[in-house]
Formats: sequence, C-alpha cells, structure tokens
Amino acid sequence: MSRLYICAENKNGRTVITDSFFSSPIKIAKPFYYPDHTEIMMMTASAGMFDGDIYEIEIIVKENASLKFTGQSFTKIFKAGTKGGAAQRVKISVENGGKLLYLPQPVIPFAESIFDSRTEIFLDSGSQFVMQDIFSCGRTAMNEYFAFKSYRSRTAIHIDGRLAFLDNVKLVPNEANLSGIGFFEGHTHSGMMYTYNSDSNNGLCCTNAHRGRVFRMLSDSAQEIWDAFSDEK
Repeated sequence: MSRLYICAENKNGRTVITDSFFSSPIKIAKPFYYPDHTEIMMMTASAGMFDGDIYEIEIIVKENASLKFTGQSFTKIFKAGTKGGAAQRVKISVENGGKLLYLPQPVIPFAESIFDSRTEIFLDSGSQFVMQDIFSCGRTAMNEYFAFKSYRSRTAIHIDGRLAFLDNVKLVPNEANLSGIGFFEGHTHSGMMYTYNSDSNNGLCCTNAHRGRVFRMLSDSAQEIWDAFSDEK
C-alpha cells in the first residue's frame, strides 16, 4: 500500500503545505506557489499501477486556503493477476473559504486489467471545489479498445455532512457492448467534471446536481476533454 497525505493552510494570506507524507512509489514535487493558490503535483516512481497496488490519498484544505492538485502523467493500469488488480482510495476535505481544484490525469486501463477507485469528498458549504475524472478505453494507439476486465470509479460528495452527489461508474466489457448505444456510442474516451461554488464560462452543457453542477463529455481524445474542462474552471 502506498500513501499520500497533504494538508494545506492559509498563513498570512498565502497557501502553504503545513503537513505532508508519502510512501513509495508515490511522491510529490516541490510545491509551486502563486499569488492566489499553491499547486501540488503527484508523481510516481513506477510506470503505472500493477496487480495488487493500492494507493491511499488524503487531501485537506483548511479555511481560506487555495490548492490545485494535479498528476505528472496518465495513470496506467497494468494487467491483473492473482491479487485482483489495482485500487485507489481518495479522501478529500475542504473547509469554509477553502478552494480545491482536484485534477488527476486520465486513467488508461490496459488489457486484462482490473481497477477500483473510490473517492469520498467532504465540503463545507462555503468552500469551492472542482474535480474531473477522465477515462480512456485502453491503449488506442495500439488498437486496444475495451480490453480490460473491469473498471470502476465511484465518487461521493458530501456538503455539510450530507450526501449531495454520487457518481458510480462500473464498466465490464464482457457484460455489455461498451462501444454501443447507451455507453460510449463509438467514442473511446469519457469525462466527468463536478463543480461546487465555482464560476464557469458556460462553454459546455451541464446538469444541475442537487448541489453543484456536473459536466459530461464523450470524445476520441483525452486531451480534448481536458482542454474543454479547462475552459470551465
């Protein structure tokens, strides 16, 4: 199991990382400090997530702090074996006046891979939050489409302690034609973005959730989805 813990606080008008911890292969780059926020980039010393790998990530943004969290490269999920694939567990908390842009890189599940991601987010009503979840059907440059065994991504967002949004994606190619109608409809990539108390440029169609807004997009390019979502942040 590999762990990453980050706590960001506002100190005299500047967001600083007051506490952090990580274990191999996860590590973080030196923070980038900007006048209005601080940016953290997660890196790994591994080529990707292997069978049996479990990543645990916890991010806390304290009152009036502003943090942007990104990844160094796409998350590659390698072939599953006897250990049941790879898993990721993320816990996020943002306090009143705090702001977090949680922008991990897209996930690429390789052939025969299994991946299970669970994200729990706890927001105070006076916070700001943006997250994205981008998925590729496989290594499309190698003509690999929906060749993984199983992919799951579950995101639950709580506001003031109450569940406000739940996104539950479960993809099993052997159980359905994922490229067909009602699924990817001929496309190879999908993206979901959730925003709370965050302005947007209204360049994409969105759905008003119980609290916050949800954007969804199908494409044949992860970069196209990333760029489209970037215009909304």
